[in-house]
Amino acid sequence: MARKEPIVWFGMKLTAEEKARIERLAELEGLSQKEVVLNAVEDRLISYEVEPAQGTMLEKMIRYSGVIDGEKDLSANKDHLAGYGAPRNS
Repeated sequence: MARKEPIVWFGMKLTAEEKARIERLAELEGLSQKEVVLNAVEDRLISYEVEPAQGTMLEKMIRYSGVIDGEKDLSANKDHLAGYGAPRNS
């Protein structure tokens, strides 16, 4: 027989709007409210636990993150999008 972890009580106060948002998300995803909240926690924790593999481009470039000024989104300059999606003349 598998041994289960002990269950502990964790309660929190929510506004009616917060509760409704959790209920709506649970309904949309077909999960229980508890599963929706726990999935959200897991998703956030994973973002902190990701470590770049040694020698990856991410690892090599991480020190440059945020140090270059310029457009964050090239679509802000319509010249970058000129001809995008147009058929090519082969």
